[in-house]
Amino acid sequence: MLYMVYLEDIADNMPIRKPLLNAHMAHMGAHARAIRLGGPIMRDDGSAPAGGVLLIEAQSKQEVIDIIDADPYKQAGLWPQIRIHAFKDLINTWKGPT
Repeated sequence: MLYMVYLEDIADNMPIRKPLLNAHMAHMGAHARAIRLGGPIMRDDGSAPAGGVLLIEAQSKQEVIDIIDADPYKQAGLWPQIRIHAFKDLINTWKGPT
């Protein structure tokens, strides 16, 4: 099943994001087989990340929670607001022709 994950950063996020970026990316890389889409959402002016979005394929919501809970950003308190929803992929023209 697919799960859409919305991760909202704290307002003063860069003191956490910058030093933990490599650790966060290593964690994401360790789960690359499950992550179908991922990246930062940006502040309205495009100046810096404001959070992130992930599309994760997993057997259960708990599996997704476990991936997020083990992320260095989560452990450092970057994401006080996390939403996880089952997702049905209906329109995916961005993937290109099949």
